[in-house]
Amino acid sequence: MSTTIIPEEEMRTHAISCFQYADSYFSTFRKSLHNKNSRFDNDLLYNLAVISVEKYFVALLARNNYNATHHMPVSLYREALNIDPEVTASMKQTSILVGKFEAICSLDGFGYRTPSTCELESMAVGILEIKELVEKRIEEIA
Repeated sequence: MSTTIIPEEEMRTHAISCFQYADSYFSTFRKSLHNKNSRFDNDLLYNLAVISVEKYFVALLARNNYNATHHMPVSLYREALNIDPEVTASMKQTSILVGKFEAICSLDGFGYRTPSTCELESMAVGILEIKELVEKRIEEIA
């Protein structure tokens, strides 16, 4: 399904830029995740995953001429769900997974936990689905 919204030029540029940043972070995340010689530990890999999800969703929203009003994965998912009919329930599950390791915005939160390699691998699979949708949307305006 093609999206008929044509973003303003500034938003188009922002969408493309965010997509490129997300792709760069995600590529590094995926390569390092399966590289036993990587200097990146699970904490850093997790940060790359979070940034990837955030930038992909911000790109999707900007592509649709909408400024993201949140930065947490589930909140970004909800914003995207209202804008793009191809946002899936599995993307919500990925957003929940990516967001469940930190509670830094809450005074009652636990702070931060390090995800396991298995959890990071699950994130990689889910983020790939988000990437593919956003890539399709960016190609519509590039």
